[in-house]
Amino acid sequence: MLRESLLAAAVFAALLPARAAAEETTEISFHAGKMSLNMGKAAAGAATMPGAAYGFRILHDQTPFLGLGLDIDMLKPADKTSTSLIANGRTTTSVDSASVLGVVRLGPTEGDLRPNFLFGMGVHFTTIRLDASPSPGFGWADTGTTEKRTLIDSGGRGIAIKLQGGADYAFTDNFLAGGYLAWNSMGSAEYEATDAAKALGLKSLRGSMSAITFGVNLTGRF
Repeated sequence: MLRESLLAAAVFAALLPARAAAEETTEISFHAGKMSLNMGKAAAGAATMPGAAYGFRILHDQTPFLGLGLDIDMLKPADKTSTSLIANGRTTTSVDSASVLGVVRLGPTEGDLRPNFLFGMGVHFTTIRLDASPSPGFGWADTGTTEKRTLIDSGGRGIAIKLQGGADYAFTDNFLAGGYLAWNSMGSAEYEATDAAKALGLKSLRGSMSAITFGVNLTGRF
């Protein structure tokens, strides 16, 4: 009886580290940083727009080097003004983009410094708003007035892809912080021109966009 009790205690003690490691299978991360958006063929007077990027991610460890999960990315470039899109006019472009992606993360989940690589694919939802008004001293050709007119106010969706590399430092077993560099692709989508835009000879926009982002991660594991 004593031998059996000692054997059971030894097995239980051996399983404790494995059980603790198995429980540490989920992580939730918040990331935020800077971005530069290249609007490509979807450009409306502003080809490159700097701004902010942020989002969160949940991952489940499949092995000590492989995690699968969901990533939500938000891109918010600063509004950009141009005087080259329409003659004697000023335009302001505003863009918002959100991507929902399934992600695969490769990298160690043990040790103090944890380099990682992430690949994601999903769908993006992007809106473009383009407002225009005559330059000082000019008016609209059809009315002579100077009010602001909306030329595009439309949303599109398409395939989203994300490639990211970075590294995290484990301050404790459950809290990590680090940095990342990522490339986001927002696949081709159409952004419909308004009647006011068509009256000026402008057409709907269609194209893909991409962004380079860099920033910091804050991660909790449990």
